[in-house]
Amino acid sequence: MKQYAKEFFVVPSGRGHRMPALRVALGIAIPLLALVLAGHTDLTIYALFGALTGVYGRVEAHWLRLKHQSFAGLIMCASVIGGVAASMAGLAGWSLVALSTVIAGALSLAADFLRLRPAGPFFFLFAFTASASIPFRQPPWEAAAAVGASVAVVLVLGFAGRLRARRRDPGRMLHEPPHRPWPRMLAHAGRYVLAIGVAGSIATLAGLGHSYWAMVAAAAPIAAADAGGGLVRAVHRILGTYGGVLLTALLLTMQWTPLQLAVLLAALQFVGEVFVIRHYSIALVWMTPVALMMTEFVAPKPAGVLVFDRALETTLGAGIAFIVILLTTRGLRRGVRQTAAGRPAEQLAAPPSGVVHRGDGTGSRSSASLSEAVSGNPAAAALSLRRPASRCE
Repeated sequence: MKQYAKEFFVVPSGRGHRMPALRVALGIAIPLLALVLAGHTDLTIYALFGALTGVYGRVEAHWLRLKHQSFAGLIMCASVIGGVAASMAGLAGWSLVALSTVIAGALSLAADFLRLRPAGPFFFLFAFTASASIPFRQPPWEAAAAVGASVAVVLVLGFAGRLRARRRDPGRMLHEPPHRPWPRMLAHAGRYVLAIGVAGSIATLAGLGHSYWAMVAAAAPIAAADAGGGLVRAVHRILGTYGGVLLTALLLTMQWTPLQLAVLLAALQFVGEVFVIRHYSIALVWMTPVALMMTEFVAPKPAGVLVFDRALETTLGAGIAFIVILLTTRGLRRGVRQTAAGRPAEQLAAPPSGVVHRGDGTGSRSSASLSEAVSGNPAAAALSLRRPASRCE
């Protein structure tokens, strides 16, 4: 516990994280600005979800990134279109909680099978539930076009550096790690179903205004459950969200034009992406306003309502995830501790959030170390960081 407390106040260098963060921010800014200038602010939220495809494969080789972002983009499009269909069908309350829970379990299996990173159904669940909670009265193809075009922008940005990379370091990191065993993937999906179902049910019973926020908050820590890091991630989720809602309250005291709001959301996401691997709690301080203010384009709400609901439901969802992880991963965490105890101390000394620096003045993680860091496995992350790193643009 003391070690976790010490690590909370350590923020590793941002070197090697800014280029992926800039790519994600540009993927948000370009479609949002295009829609705002075209006068279609009602479609911005769907374009923003498409842009979040850029968080996948952020430091992978270009061909591997294209593969993973293509899969993630297809799932994101299906999630948004499904959410719009649920909204138009009037799905709400218990029916929406039940459907979202089933979808989260299925998407967990799909994400594990496709080896997507960040792991789990978090972003897809967020896209589905948020889209389902917003009234939509236009033709469905408009939302589909917005999210699809945004995904296309992300794919172009993600692959654009390949021309430069071909001259410098061809054919790197083209192999993927093996799949998890199916029993582990099914167990992991079961954690999502349990945590999301309970969080959504309690939020619905309590009559909270944004019950899907509780479900999304419950999904975030589960991605790290196999290594036990989900417990730490849940605490980071709560603390970071509290800071984020305070920042949101401050930002909402000002009047933002749609053009200014588009630039603001891209800038906030950029800062969050710079920190997301290095310090999850700090990243959430900047990312929470993006989640809260994306609806300002279409359905502005009082700042007090947004801030209170977000803080309360994040605490509820993350707290439930904490309990589910504690109850369902005891044996796994014991195995991780026993494995770590059998390794030389120097093998475990490297910080899980470190960046491997190359002689060309750049730094990056290998895709293996990123996966371990995101999934909350400090020991495996430290070991993987000792392998040769590859430069990513």
